[in-house]
Amino acid sequence: MPVSLCHVISAIWYEEDLKRFAHIGDKLRSTYCAMVFRLDQNVGKILDELRKQDIERETIIVFLSDNGGQNAPGMSNGSVNAPFRGGKTTVLEGGIRVPMLLRWPAGLDAGKTVDAMVSSLDLVPTLISAAGGSIDAGDRLDGVNLLPFLTGKSDRAPHDSLMWRYTVGAARREGNWKLVSLPDRLPMLYDLSADPTEMNDVSPDQPERTRAMLKELGQWEVRSLNPVFREPAGWRVRHLGFYDSQYPLTQPQ
Repeated sequence: MPVSLCHVISAIWYEEDLKRFAHIGDKLRSTYCAMVFRLDQNVGKILDELRKQDIERETIIVFLSDNGGQNAPGMSNGSVNAPFRGGKTTVLEGGIRVPMLLRWPAGLDAGKTVDAMVSSLDLVPTLISAAGGSIDAGDRLDGVNLLPFLTGKSDRAPHDSLMWRYTVGAARREGNWKLVSLPDRLPMLYDLSADPTEMNDVSPDQPERTRAMLKELGQWEVRSLNPVFREPAGWRVRHLGFYDSQYPLTQPQ
């Protein structure tokens, strides 16, 4: 079977990228870093092409991940989510807190950093608004338009609360308070302002807040549509174990 030039070039890049990070020592981690590096190079090529076509200022670029890195013991891909605990498939901060980058030279000032709860569901109303469209209540979108917040026209946080469910875990966040619900234990409450690693369950000290947040989370779950499929039982058992796993809480040098 003939080998395409593209495959040859990809293989060359692969070897060069691995050599670039060989000093790390850990092959899994160095491979992960090499892949992130190559991704960064290719994002640069996209930006170069937008400039070449003279459409860079009007183009909105969104860069984000749908989940944190996969780093559970026995399933790690070399990523480290420190200082947060957990990873992909959990509703701990390591699984759901990811950066989101928006770039739109014609509409957003460069270099602005915001720290607020947002969701990928916010992208649809945001992009519709940026394109001059409109949204009404009948559209029943879960996301909100982020542009007033990003442009400084509003100082109100986009969301007062957010909720998540994945496999066996569900969570609700209100400000810096976060409730995590699992099927085999009592609900856990964390104060992310003091405990971003979610190591100190303060639900015994906050019974009323815990009950109120658990009720809101439960009402959201029963109102939500049923999934069209569920993971096999063995899969859910394995994912439940991820909440008891030990995770690195500091980034490697």
